[in-house]
Amino acid sequence: MSGFSGMQAWLIQRFTAIYIAIVTVILAMIIWLEKPTNFQQWSALFSDPWMQTALSIFIVTLLFHAWIGLRDIILDYIHPIWIKMLVMTGIVLMLVASGFWFLRALLLV
Repeated sequence: MSGFSGMQAWLIQRFTAIYIAIVTVILAMIIWLEKPTNFQQWSALFSDPWMQTALSIFIVTLLFHAWIGLRDIILDYIHPIWIKMLVMTGIVLMLVASGFWFLRALLLV
């Protein structure tokens, strides 16, 4: 049996989508109001501890949301188990690498 039931995956998808939408709207509003024009202004915006925390949670949420969606597609449409496992492993590696890349970029601001 997989790690999530259909209902659990569905609920996680909905809650992560809500968080992603809220943070996206708030970030767009902050950028629209602050209008950073140079590197120092962008750096100051993203070096705030609250912004770094919100964006760190955002990226983890986004990657988890993507994993559940892609996992469901793979489980539904790829039938040979070895291809399924190969594709899922590749996606997990890509998502983990993307998460580390984002967090590294965020922490270097």
